[in-house]
Amino acid sequence: MNRSILAGLVTLVALAPLSLAQAQSHSHAGMSAQEHAAMPAAPASGIVTVPADNAMLSAAPETFSATFPHAMTLKSLTVTGPATDTVNVEIAASTAPQMTVTTSLPTLAPGSYSAAWTATGSDGHEMNGTVRFMVH
Repeated sequence: MNRSILAGLVTLVALAPLSLAQAQSHSHAGMSAQEHAAMPAAPASGIVTVPADNAMLSAAPETFSATFPHAMTLKSLTVTGPATDTVNVEIAASTAPQMTVTTSLPTLAPGSYSAAWTATGSDGHEMNGTVRFMVH
């Protein structure tokens, strides 16, 4: 093999991880630190929540949202905070299931929280989960 082609391939392979890392970091350009911290990774279930599980937030979130792989209706959301204070969040009645459901949260003080949710599909199946996050 031509020596200059071989040298070019070695350089390309060596720089590939750097290029990939730069491309991934630029995909979040323009996001605030809180938006980036709250941005969830897609779990194996396909359900993405905001705030994300284990998020560390610099300000309290004003809403909770869940995006499902298929349309669902949010039925309940219970937020448990510091000193095990529990709040059943009022869910607005939805006329039709949606891929992304969002509801307002009460004002949250700094501390550790968990948000337990339940949603129902149009065929009656139920899904639930718990998201843990911290407000600084």
